[in-house]
Amino acid sequence: MSFLRRWFGAKDGPSRGRADHTLAQRVRELERQAEDAPLGTRATLLNRAGDVCMRAGDHPRALEYFRQAIDLLLEDEQPEPARGVAKKIIRVHPETVRTHCTLTWLDLATRQDAGAVKSLRDYVNAAERHGQMDQAGQEILEMARIASHRGFLEEVAQHLKAMGLPGESDEVMEWASAGGGPEAGGDPQELSRRCMSSAIASKSGPQRDRTRS
Repeated sequence: MSFLRRWFGAKDGPSRGRADHTLAQRVRELERQAEDAPLGTRATLLNRAGDVCMRAGDHPRALEYFRQAIDLLLEDEQPEPARGVAKKIIRVHPETVRTHCTLTWLDLATRQDAGAVKSLRDYVNAAERHGQMDQAGQEILEMARIASHRGFLEEVAQHLKAMGLPGESDEVMEWASAGGGPEAGGDPQELSRRCMSSAIASKSGPQRDRTRS
């Protein structure tokens, strides 16, 4: 049973307001269209369903649709649209550690250097607030291994030092001076795919949002 049906199936009826009934119809139609659609189209339709719920002020439902959409986009290897959906999730749920991590990987995948530095900073700040610094330290060190942007590497080094990892921090600073991490070279498309694989792992691995709406 779809989560749309779980939400609306037992509640639709004459007692519900017209606005709720219209919302249910619009979202139900988008989900119906998504059922047999290709991955990319399905992601687009579920993203639209999230937008409908957002405009109606139903943030929990919007988040569920956005999360499904980003999973499909990652599976379909579409990093740029996935970035857009990740940003929507963060606007609705700014404390989400996991999505901040995913967005940082996607910034790296799409070579958004300035965005990656900001996303990294936001990710570490969120991880610190939610007691996930150990996981974050491991994650950003992996990011540094494939990064070539000096500003991003220097930012990683600063955070690692603040986390009490001076050896790792010094190593990343050496990578920054050398022009990139040890795995930064090679085919850009392959690096992008590796970043997306890491983004997928960040969503299903040990880092879980502690504050889910």
